[in-house]
Amino acid sequence: MKIASKPFRVGIVGAGPAGATLACLLAKEGVDAVFFDDGRRPEMVVGESLIPRLVTVFRRLGIEDEVAKLGTYKPGVTWIFDENDALELSFTAMRGVLPTYAYNVHRRPFDDLIHQTAVDAGARFIPCNVKLEVGVTERGEKVPRLSAETLALVPDWNGKQPDLLVDASGRRRLFAKLLGIKAAIGDRKDVSHFAHYENCTMPVPSGQTVITRLKHGWSWRIPLLHALSIGVVFDKDHAKLYGSTPEEQLEAVIDQNKPLADACPNRKRITPVTTYANYQLISDQGHGDGWVCVGDSFGFVDPMLSPGLAMAMTSAEMLADAILQNRPDDWERAFAAYLDWFRDMLCAWQELVDMFYGGHIFALQRTGTRMHQMFPGKIGMMMQRHFEKNISGMAGGGLTNHPYSRRLLRFMSRYAIYGEEPADYAVV
Repeated sequence: MKIASKPFRVGIVGAGPAGATLACLLAKEGVDAVFFDDGRRPEMVVGESLIPRLVTVFRRLGIEDEVAKLGTYKPGVTWIFDENDALELSFTAMRGVLPTYAYNVHRRPFDDLIHQTAVDAGARFIPCNVKLEVGVTERGEKVPRLSAETLALVPDWNGKQPDLLVDASGRRRLFAKLLGIKAAIGDRKDVSHFAHYENCTMPVPSGQTVITRLKHGWSWRIPLLHALSIGVVFDKDHAKLYGSTPEEQLEAVIDQNKPLADACPNRKRITPVTTYANYQLISDQGHGDGWVCVGDSFGFVDPMLSPGLAMAMTSAEMLADAILQNRPDDWERAFAAYLDWFRDMLCAWQELVDMFYGGHIFALQRTGTRMHQMFPGKIGMMMQRHFEKNISGMAGGGLTNHPYSRRLLRFMSRYAIYGEEPADYAVV
């Protein structure tokens, strides 16, 4: 079902990738989409390593060629779980499920591209510090509303609230804070530091992202066009063992962990060190009468497998479809289904991430390698490829919440590990 011939009005609070993607998709279909943001963004933004599921979004937005120009081609991911062993995942394993590649991007120009794409599609951007207030519906439900001051910035709305208000404010979670909506928060309370470096040995194959298990926590190496992004993630208490400042901690982790030190002995840091808190969160409520959430404003998970930007932009895609394919009087039902999908995806991502943290994926890899050596042959190879296709499809964002893939991974992690202890490969 297409939208009604008379365009309705959607106000989007936030102009990051989630808000801009939503604005773009709505504007393309004739919706009066207006997105508001104060334009302030940090110079360095986490989320530079993308996954294949996002390539399908880029194609829908018509921007894959532009992403390819500002990014680097990413063929897969390598996990180094000790100094002598690694698990190399090639995205070719997910052939038939998703594109067999992704990109690594410097977030500032990437985010600018998504923003400009929305404007070019007909969305209107209003640079401002959005002011919200609590409204009350006829049923007595508290809802977010744009202040009269903010509404005045869109003169043709004549001071009237939009038909739909969307929270795309990211981890600021403006609607949830305004309405006092609680959230379920995960157990890990990590901190991450990252920066860009020159004079480093780039990962092989070219463009490959490398995740390294450390003495405490884990690290990433993301090859960008003109630099290598290096980041470390660890518990706040462990971080103190490496120094008193983010700069000291990041440099000490690189020097004290052999895979990093070997790749970057002559490194030169060319950006400030940026710090983020990493954890998982899912809001108790994500929609109400005339409002809905998208991206991090509803929920997010641990960054190990790079789900953040993918969930931001795919949730915008799913929300756009829910808006466009249903009449406004059916939005409440459509948004409930959309948020059921969103919550299920976040839980599926977290389950997969937890298996990496718990060492199960690495223990399975060790077991599989040994069994293949002991029992070589066509059947063993077929089983190995089947498992690799499913695990790569989950990590790539195409099979993340697929029931069969999830059951397969649970079964394998419970019954198919022999002679290995997952705890030996756990990330602590």
